[in-house]
Amino acid sequence: MTSAPTLTPEEIREAVATVLGIAPEEIADDANLAQLGLKSIQLMRLSGRWRRSGLDVDFATLAVEPTVRAWARHLGLDGNAPSEG
Repeated sequence: MTSAPTLTPEEIREAVATVLGIAPEEIADDANLAQLGLKSIQLMRLSGRWRRSGLDVDFATLAVEPTVRAWARHLGLDGNAPSEG
């Protein structure tokens, strides 16, 4: 049985930093990524890339709360774990 792919907060931060052209250390967990300069087209590309890698993610979910912390909830172990019951 293979587990669903996940992203750590560090991986999310690195991907966003690359897109924004800044150092990952400049992005706090609760920083609003849109206020840091992340444009909707960049967000669409990130979500598309992550979806193609097997993550269950969509643009709208990420756009609602554009922070590393929120995205980690959706893209990390908690967000991709199979629901029980």
